[in-house]
Amino acid sequence: MKTKIISITTILALIALSISAWLFWPVKKPSTLFRQADFARLPGWKSADLKRSLQTFQASCRAFVKQNPEQIVGTDHINLQVKDWQPACIAALKISPDSEKEAKKFFEEWFIPVEFTDTGEKPGLFTGYYVPVLRGSYTKSEEFNVPLYETPDDLLTADLGTFFKDLKNRRIVGRLEGKKLVPYYTRAQINNGALKDKARVLVWINSPIDRLFLEIQGSGVIELENGENIYVGYDAQNGAPYTAIAGVLIKKGVMTKDNASMQAIKSYLEAHPKQMDKIINKNKSFVFFRKLAYGVALGSQGVALTPGYSLAVDKQWVPMGAPLWLTTTRPDSSNPNENKPMRRLMIAQDTGGAIRGKVRGDVFWGGGEKATLIAGHMKNHGHYWILLPKQAISRLEKNKLISG
Repeated sequence: MKTKIISITTILALIALSISAWLFWPVKKPSTLFRQADFARLPGWKSADLKRSLQTFQASCRAFVKQNPEQIVGTDHINLQVKDWQPACIAALKISPDSEKEAKKFFEEWFIPVEFTDTGEKPGLFTGYYVPVLRGSYTKSEEFNVPLYETPDDLLTADLGTFFKDLKNRRIVGRLEGKKLVPYYTRAQINNGALKDKARVLVWINSPIDRLFLEIQGSGVIELENGENIYVGYDAQNGAPYTAIAGVLIKKGVMTKDNASMQAIKSYLEAHPKQMDKIINKNKSFVFFRKLAYGVALGSQGVALTPGYSLAVDKQWVPMGAPLWLTTTRPDSSNPNENKPMRRLMIAQDTGGAIRGKVRGDVFWGGGEKATLIAGHMKNHGHYWILLPKQAISRLEKNKLISG
């Protein structure tokens, strides 16, 4: 990561000058955040085949067993350390993923399902993402004139949690203007040349629409003119809030919530080139990329993602590596306008700029036409239960964050 961390003294001074007072208001944590559930009450659990889920969890475990046991890996509300996961992970890595019976026995022995208590009757939202394949060139030309930028040299990140405990996991991104920290350039400013001499171009592609969707997916494959494939992935972001283009087009009245799929958005923008830049610039957020040395999609946990089983979540609420029993629906690959039930044990291995909320997830579907079709049409309601290690449950009970 090329993002610079400025000195303690400078950060304190800049924060005082640059951040509104509301940001420092103490975060009030609810007295009871979770309630326990029995595995027998989870819809579809009894008939579930967990072999693939165990394989996906084992990928997270290989990361956990190599980490410092004291390392914090929880959330603002779930106090977890690596050592809370390691006993279960050591056991998981000894199990053959080919045994459905052993897989289910493992999860039931080591974990207890919990769900958030204060989500009300409102269901969670679940979408999908995939690995896009784009055409590109190392050389700018009339065809390839849309840059994928590396992280700019002047991009600064301040970790507020270092100085204020109530602001744990909160960061601000900006740049220096004299001695003042100001917000980083928006998408419109970047598209108008603000990064000249400030950021290197990783590769040139041929579509601002494809760049937008690459930013949303987080990683992808660029097929170069000489036949070479390069893999690119998320490196940093400009700190501006994310605005969904689907919402912009719905507000504009040209789409509805029911038909605003990725494919429909792309078709509309391609059919209205004069409006395209103005619409895309409504999303002020902008992503910077790095070249990856491997040909697989890696999530925020640093492990290879498993199509159909890795889930991107909001890490403010859900710990990385946690299994989640998900019940929702997903598009049928043969008819994406029709949905079919999806009840599956997912593993939280990734995050995303648009993934915000207690019950919010983004299912990784892999690469290829089928994955693109499913991910592009998936926007369905659902619910999940987080499977937490039993030893963590006792600590949550002690802190009165969980009810039976």
